[in-house]
Amino acid sequence: MVRIPKWIATQRFYFVTLQTEICPKSTANTHYFSIDEQLLYLNFYADFGPLNLAMLQRYCQKVVRKLQSANLMKKRIVHYTTMNPQKRANAAYLVGAYLVIYLKKTAEEAHSLLTAGSGPQYVPFRDASIGWAEYCITLLDCLRGIDKASKCKFFDFDDFDAEAYKHYE
Repeated sequence: MVRIPKWIATQRFYFVTLQTEICPKSTANTHYFSIDEQLLYLNFYADFGPLNLAMLQRYCQKVVRKLQSANLMKKRIVHYTTMNPQKRANAAYLVGAYLVIYLKKTAEEAHSLLTAGSGPQYVPFRDASIGWAEYCITLLDCLRGIDKASKCKFFDFDDFDAEAYKHYE
């Protein structure tokens, strides 16, 4: 039912892929959450991600709130996704970007944490053109972009206007 959880950021934050679409029940020691149905990519053709910066900001804020919540302080926080390749790739992108932005991991370190162990590879993102994809963008490519933008201070979530971003997107 559940793949072995991957320890991601702290002793409390995990990322796991479920082989079922049934949501696991949180327990006294573990809190489960998913973004698969909340943060949705609006495609043009056969493209499916990665999710935009406004969604990444929402995700990171959610993780920070959960890790700092008094009610969850003694629980493992487990972000779960399904075997759906597109949802899984977008979820991994969000987790990896969180590691890069907030925990100052390099793109390669974050990618290594996400790809360690067994499990299917992450499907690459594709361009939004109609027909044959001219090129694909890997999870590592996306994490490198976030890493570079963060280091060059091209964006800062403390000074990020998500509403203006969504308007101009």
